Amino acid sequence: MRSQVTRHVLRRLSAHQSMRVVPSSFVLPRPVFRTYPVGCRIARTPQRRTFLGFFKKPPRTLKELEAEPGYETLLQFRANENDCLRPPPRSELIKAWREFFTYKAKHARTVNSTQALCAHRVLHHLSQPNGTGPLQLSEDDLRLARDCLVTAPRDDPADHLILAKALYTEIRRKALDIPKTRPLRYISREIRVKHTERSGQVKDFYQLLATMAHYGQALEARDLLVDYYSDWKVATSLPLRSSKAWMPVIHGLAREGHERDLLELVSLATEAGLEFDSALHGVMSNFYARRNNIKETKSWFGREICDDQPPSRTTYYEILRFAIRNDQRDWAKEVYRHLVGKLESGVWRRHKSCWDTSFSWAAALLGKGVEHVEHMLRVALEKTQDSPGAQPNITSINSLLKVAVDNNDPYLAERLMSLAEKMGFEPNLQTYILQMEYRLNANDLDGAFSAFRSMPSDESSQGLPVLNEFIRALCSAPTPNYQRILEVTSYLEQRHATLEPQTVVSICMAFLRNDEHYEVIDTLSLHTAHYSINERQTVRRAFVDYCLDPQNSTARVWDSYTLLRQFFPEVENEYRVAIMDNFFDRKRADMACHVFGHMRGHGNLIHRPTLEVYTRFFEGVGRCPDLESLKTVHNMLKMDTTITPNTLLYNGLMIAYTACDLAYRALDFWREITASTEGPSYQSLEIVFRACEVTPSGDAPARELWEKMQRMEIDVPVNVYSAYAGARAAHGHLDEAKALLEDMENVVGQRPNLHTLAIVFNALQSQEQKDDFEAWALEEYTPVWEKLQKKYKRRDTEGVMKFRISRAWKA
Repeated sequence: MRSQVTRHVLRRLSAHQSMRVVPSSFVLPRPVFRTYPVGCRIARTPQRRTFLGFFKKPPRTLKELEAEPGYETLLQFRANENDCLRPPPRSELIKAWREFFTYKAKHARTVNSTQALCAHRVLHHLSQPNGTGPLQLSEDDLRLARDCLVTAPRDDPADHLILAKALYTEIRRKALDIPKTRPLRYISREIRVKHTERSGQVKDFYQLLATMAHYGQALEARDLLVDYYSDWKVATSLPLRSSKAWMPVIHGLAREGHERDLLELVSLATEAGLEFDSALHGVMSNFYARRNNIKETKSWFGREICDDQPPSRTTYYEILRFAIRNDQRDWAKEVYRHLVGKLESGVWRRHKSCWDTSFSWAAALLGKGVEHVEHMLRVALEKTQDSPGAQPNITSINSLLKVAVDNNDPYLAERLMSLAEKMGFEPNLQTYILQMEYRLNANDLDGAFSAFRSMPSDESSQGLPVLNEFIRALCSAPTPNYQRILEVTSYLEQRHATLEPQTVVSICMAFLRNDEHYEVIDTLSLHTAHYSINERQTVRRAFVDYCLDPQNSTARVWDSYTLLRQFFPEVENEYRVAIMDNFFDRKRADMACHVFGHMRGHGNLIHRPTLEVYTRFFEGVGRCPDLESLKTVHNMLKMDTTITPNTLLYNGLMIAYTACDLAYRALDFWREITASTEGPSYQSLEIVFRACEVTPSGDAPARELWEKMQRMEIDVPVNVYSAYAGARAAHGHLDEAKALLEDMENVVGQRPNLHTLAIVFNALQSQEQKDDFEAWALEEYTPVWEKLQKKYKRRDTEGVMKFRISRAWKA
C-alpha cells in the first residue's frame, strides 16, 4: 500500500515553501553536516570575475553542411521513385531544377554522376504529358542544364551522357513543337534540318555531338554527324565548313583511338570544306606521336597548314617529346631550324607561341643552359619591339618551367625562376603552380608551401590538382604540419573548390590521428555533400579501413565509426558487421552492441540486421562475453518480426549464453532445436556438449545425447567427439574420458591430437585427476603430449596449469 503519510508531508512542504532548484555549482563531492535547516538556507550566486571573460577563447563552432540549392528536392524525388511513393509537386521540382543548375553555372561546379542521374529522372517525370503552361521546363532551363554538363565528372560519365541526350530530345521537341506522344524518328530528317537551321537551333545539335564525343561515344557521334551532313547536302547547296560540327567528333575519335574512323571522317570533313588549320593539324600529329608511329607522325606534321599558320604550342611540345622518346633528335633539329628560320625571316615573328616554343626546344632538345636562354630572350625582345603581344614575358618562362618539371630537374627550374626575376617578369598564378609542382616532385614541402603563400588571390579553379597533391603530401608527412593543412584548405574553401576524394581521405586520416575531430567534421561537411555515390564510397571505405586497423586505439576507432555513421548512413552492412566484429576482438562488447543497435534502428530496411547478422553477434559474445549486451540484442530479436529462428540462430544463442555462464539457458535453446523440423547440425552437437561441460547438471544430458547418437549410428566428426570427451572429463569421469580417447581412432578414424588432449586436460577439475591424466597421456601419446607441453602449457590467473589453446565458437 502506498504511504499516505509521506504524500501528506510532501504536500504540506510544497504548500509551505516553494521548491528551489539548486545550481550545479553547489553540488558537493561528498555529504557534509549542515549547521542549519534546509528551509532556512539562502542560495547565493557565486562571485565571478566577469571582466576576465573578455580573454576567454570563443567556443569552437562547426561549419554547417553545405548543400547545393534544389539538390535535396531532386534527391527526394529519386528516393520516392525508388520507394514507389508520391513524388514532390511539379512546381517544387521545377523550382529545384532552376535553383540547382543556376547555382552550378554561377559557381562553375561540376555535376557529379549521382546528380546527373537524379536530374534525368526528374526530367523524365516533368516531360510526361500531364502538365501544361507554367508547370513545364522552358528551353532556357534545359539549355542551362546542358551547359552545366560540359565539365566531365571525376567518375563514370555515363549518366551525363544519358542526361545530355534527354535534354537534346526535349529541346528539339519544344523547338519543333512536336507532341510529346509522337517520337522524333517519325519526323522527316530533311524537314527537321531545314527547320533547325532557320530557327537557329543548330547549336544544340553541335553541343550534343561535342558531349557524346567528350564522354566516350565518338563513334555514335560520328554516325549522327555523317547522317546530318547527308541531310545538309540534300537540303542546302552550301559547304559545311563549321569546325564546331567536325572538330569535337574528330577529337573524340582520336582520344578513343579509332584510327580508321578518324581518317575517314577527316577526309569527309576536308571534302565538306573544313580547312586544314592548326587545330586539325595538331589532332592528327598528336594522335600518331602519342602512339610512337614515326612515319605517320612525320607525314602529318610536315603537311602545310592553311594561310601559312604555325603549328600550335601543344603540337610542338608533343612532337618534342615524341622525338626524344623515339630517338628522332636529328629530325627534330630540322623542325627546330625550320621554326627559327620562320622567326628570323619575319613570317612567324608576330606569333608569341613560336618564340616560346623556340626557347623550350633549345633547352630540352639542344641542352642549352640558362645563360643561352637568357640571350635568346633578349634577342626576341629586340626583334619584337614593334609587336608588344609577341614579346617574351612570364608565359615564356612558364613554358620553360614545364620542360623542367617534365624532366624532373628542380635545379634548372630554380635557375629559371631567378632568370624571370632578373628579366623583370612578374610571376603569375601558373608560375607558382609550376613551382609548387617541381618542388613537390623534389619532396620540398617547405618550398612548395612558400610558393603557395606567394600565389595571387584568384577565384578560378586553376591549379586545383596540384593543390590537392600538395595537401596529400602534407598529410602523409611523418609529422604533419596541421596549421599548413588548414591554411591550404581554407584557401580552397574561400574559392568554393571541392577537394578530390583521396585528398579528403588524407585530411581526415591525418586529423583523426591527431584527435582533431572538429576538423574532420568540417572537412566532411564541406565536401562530401558534393560527391557522387562512387566518390562517397572512396571516403567511406577509408573510414572503414581505419576502424578495422588494429594499430588504432579503441577510442579513435569509436570516434571514426561515429563520424562514419553520421556522414555516410548508406554504409554497407558487410562493413557494419566487420566493425562490430572488430569491437568484439577489442573486447568491447558494449560498443559492438551499439553498432548492432544502429543497424536495428536504421531507417532503411536494407540496412536492418538479418538472421545471419544476429548469429554473428551472438558468436561475438562467445568471444567476448557480456551479459548486458546479450540481453539487449536478444530482446531486439524477440521484437523483430522479420526474423524466423532456425538452427543457426539457436546455435548462436547457445554460444552466447554458454559464454556468459548461463549454460542452463543454452540447454533451453537446444530443446528448441530438437523440437524443430530442421533439427540439429554438427555444430549444434558440439555447442551443446560444451554447454553440458560447464553446466553443473550437464552430465546426464550429455550422456543421454551421446547414447542417442550411437543408437542412430550418426557419423561423429572430431570436434563433436572431442567436445563430448571434454564434457565427461569436466564431471569427473576420467576413466570414461580415457576410454573415449583410446577408442577415438575406431570411431572417427584418427588418434587424439593436440587439441583433443588439451580439451580433456583443461576440463578436469581436480589437480589429482590432472596429474593422473598427464601420466597416462605421456605414456600413451608421448610425442603429441610432449609437443603440447612444450608449446601450449601455461598457468592461468589463479595459478592453475592449463593448455592455452583456442576453442573458437562457430554457429
